[in-house]
Amino acid sequence: MNFNILLGLSAVVCLVGLIIRLSIWFSQEIRPSTVPTTPVGARLAEALKGVFGALFSAKIFLIIKSVFVDLLFQKRIFDKNSLRWVAHTFIFTGFMLLLLMHAMDSVVTETLFKGYQSTLNPYLFLRDLFGVMVLAGVAIAAFRRITLKPQRLKTYASDWAALVFLGVIILSGMLLEGAKIASPSKYQNMVDEYASFSSEEDAKALEAFWVQENGLVSPNVKLPPAPELVAKGREINGDSCIECHVSYRNAFASFTMAKITPLFFSILGDSATVTLFWYLHIISCLAFLAWLPFSKMFHILAAPVSLIVKSVTGDQVREPSNILTHQMIGLSACTHCGTCSLECSSNMFFESFKNDFILPSEKVQYLKKIAAGKENDPVILKRMQQGLYVCTSCDRCTTVCPSGINLKELFVSARYALLGQGMPETAMLSHFSFPLALAQNFVDDHLQALKKVTDIFKKSFQHLADMALPMTLCKSKDIGNTTFRGCFSCQRCTNICPVVRSYDNPAEALGMLPHQIMFSLGIGNTELAMGAQMIWSCSTCYLCQEHCPNQVELCDIFYTLKNGALNKIEAGANS
Repeated sequence: MNFNILLGLSAVVCLVGLIIRLSIWFSQEIRPSTVPTTPVGARLAEALKGVFGALFSAKIFLIIKSVFVDLLFQKRIFDKNSLRWVAHTFIFTGFMLLLLMHAMDSVVTETLFKGYQSTLNPYLFLRDLFGVMVLAGVAIAAFRRITLKPQRLKTYASDWAALVFLGVIILSGMLLEGAKIASPSKYQNMVDEYASFSSEEDAKALEAFWVQENGLVSPNVKLPPAPELVAKGREINGDSCIECHVSYRNAFASFTMAKITPLFFSILGDSATVTLFWYLHIISCLAFLAWLPFSKMFHILAAPVSLIVKSVTGDQVREPSNILTHQMIGLSACTHCGTCSLECSSNMFFESFKNDFILPSEKVQYLKKIAAGKENDPVILKRMQQGLYVCTSCDRCTTVCPSGINLKELFVSARYALLGQGMPETAMLSHFSFPLALAQNFVDDHLQALKKVTDIFKKSFQHLADMALPMTLCKSKDIGNTTFRGCFSCQRCTNICPVVRSYDNPAEALGMLPHQIMFSLGIGNTELAMGAQMIWSCSTCYLCQEHCPNQVELCDIFYTLKNGALNKIEAGANS
């Protein structure tokens, strides 16, 4: 198929993909039900207003600074991980220079450099250097994904696809150049078109020189070629070829590949081998172009936009419609690098909950589906809801994100968007995070969901105020920690508890006081202990546990009771 046709098809597919991805920025959203929806036109108008407002103001200097510091130098990656910075710099710099200097040489290189020839230096050397840079970056990235897997770095097929695509493009290009270097047909075509010899001996001499110096594989030259023949060929080369060709040894990577290509020559022939590698290289390049907007590689365009917005706004986007657009840009800008998951302050819960959505990078991948309305599985949504709520909103993920995504804002918004659907998150009563302090624009959403959860617990457990006294012994439920048996109701835990002291009538507000919870466990009434508001209001300061004369592990027992209560509620919801 004609190259121009392939290029045109790939460009059309890429353009359509770009239009679709850009339209997603202004059409999709993750918003709580209390946030009004904004028409696409209004969101686009607000975004354009913000763009022009930044371009024609002093903020233009912030944009210029971001281009150099965040985009070209990648300071956010450099500050966090030097090895990843090397990998990213090698891939980005090498690939972009190959794109400009090699793929677009007729437009860029020939315009900038007079007398440009791809077979002259420094272009011949630099082309291979940039290719090797990309391969080195790909190798480092692959090594990082393999070695960091035990540290909760998740890798999908799409992540490997991006690395494989880059590797195939570079290696196929080097194999193509290597096949051209070694091909006797290519050499003969060049000689027929450009060279003229006074004798057959001159032709043999030049061919011997190219075998010796330029890696040509020729059936006409016996190896090793005679030194005097090579010397004569060197002289002829200096007179006839030197203006257009330097030694192919300068293309150090392709020259090495040339030593492999005779294996293909023996099966396919040299012309067919060159054609094969040409198609492999061209098709992989054009397929990458068409695939780019539909893959994680779209971050090549989205991440710069996200970083520039961050540099201008400082994460303080005020216009509600722009907040939604900014969040969609952030989802597109995610490279799934896993930096946020490695730094997450809640990732220790991942080991206990076995829920991938506790990791920030995994939440982002599925929030894309939720925003697109493509994820309706209640089990997955419930696990996502748990992952969003276990998040402590410490903002470390936002701080380390190399793409400048405001992950905290995105997760808080998603938390309340999902709380508006179905059963509220039962962990809302726990102190895994600080939702009241972080609710900000979603106070009403939080209080409504909190009331639903409180009502669920009130219906699920007995309460001391509702029981007839005196209480009697009952069958004990094993909770693992049996230190409560040492409690003799001295009430020191209750007297020292800062939560108890914060209420005028703590018994009414908390349901049961710490020493009463230990007493209820002592008589075997675990269900009563699970229903106490005290275990949820506990600030886990450990004062009670530290001051208990009999070393009763109250805080640890409270955690066990909370987990038991959550499990009971979840089991009831799933039955």
